[in-house]
Amino acid sequence: MNPQKVAVVTPGSFVIPSGRSSSVERVVEKMVPLASDRLDIRVFGRTGEEASMKAMLGAVPCCRVPGGSSYFPAILRHLRSFRPDTIDVHNRPVLAYRLKQRLPGAEVFLSLHSTTFIQTRNFPGASGLEMLRLLDGIIVNSGFLGKEVLKRFPGLRVPVEVNHLGVSLEDFVPRWTPSGEALRRARLSEFGWSGRKIVLFVGRLIPEKGVHLLLETVPSVVRKQPDALFLIVGSAYYSSPRETAYVRSLKELASAWPDHIVFLPYTPYPKVADWYNLADVVVVPSGEEEAFGLVNVEAMASGVPVIATRAGGIPEIIEDGRSGLLISGHVSEELPAGIVKLLESEELCREMGLAGAEIARSRFRWQHTADRWARLMARQRDRAAAASIYL
Repeated sequence: MNPQKVAVVTPGSFVIPSGRSSSVERVVEKMVPLASDRLDIRVFGRTGEEASMKAMLGAVPCCRVPGGSSYFPAILRHLRSFRPDTIDVHNRPVLAYRLKQRLPGAEVFLSLHSTTFIQTRNFPGASGLEMLRLLDGIIVNSGFLGKEVLKRFPGLRVPVEVNHLGVSLEDFVPRWTPSGEALRRARLSEFGWSGRKIVLFVGRLIPEKGVHLLLETVPSVVRKQPDALFLIVGSAYYSSPRETAYVRSLKELASAWPDHIVFLPYTPYPKVADWYNLADVVVVPSGEEEAFGLVNVEAMASGVPVIATRAGGIPEIIEDGRSGLLISGHVSEELPAGIVKLLESEELCREMGLAGAEIARSRFRWQHTADRWARLMARQRDRAAAASIYL
């Protein structure tokens, strides 16, 4: 029997494969090649300024089409030529619905990465429910996001499956190893930060990520830990240095603490691993709709404890008191207290960091994500085979 044909459609603005992308493209780049031994996969995405129309993602061909009004006709033409059994559309429910209408013989899944594209302004409730009902399945990256889908679209009977995301352990040098510590000391010395205690934030500089909440802790943390240094790695936009009013407000807030706050630009994956290696603690002060947060598993793979808000899907990743601390009450009080608690105890940081690394190894590797995804994609063929027994 020939392997099942699966089309992965990524309508985002970034090219696949690429060194500069959002977390959606990273999920596809990391997960899909690991399932190519079982499935015949093609990735369909957008062209970029310097990208060719075709590329390879490991053993998986990637086809690129221009955006704009020609995008949907081009994708439809390629899919009709490929004739997939299953189509997995990432983060665009309207596109998934349109493809299901035009290709009713294929199973069409929607892979959601956040609540962005199911919010009312993007996807009205009544018409959205009718669109989702036509799909064959919805894949979400956390139980939280799955519950949000069902809460926003009551009466939806389409299967909603949770597939937690992962991390490539080989891309990270765990803090608590001889090589990790040697690298850390050398890099701290190189930057002139020897003896500093590093509090790290990695992510987009947008209000939903709570960067302002972290910067507001600086005075109380520095009073108790004068060597604390807050590293803020990221930008408002993926791969763009353009500043927003929010970013300017963050830098204004930080201007009173020039010896304790450093802003660093967006760093493409996997070079961001260098910053995790420096950290004593990683802080994830995200808002309530954080669906997953790759930064959580990346920090754990680096052997660094995480302090995060008890928001969205984060409690499905961080085990409070084991791999980090979850803040669930008054953030303005609990967050600085948690940072100080960890900075005061290298042993506690080590204990939590090692626990997080083990959790990442045993539960949050991309191979785990790929295996679950491959089983979901193969569901149509499994059902067809079962049905044929009774014909």
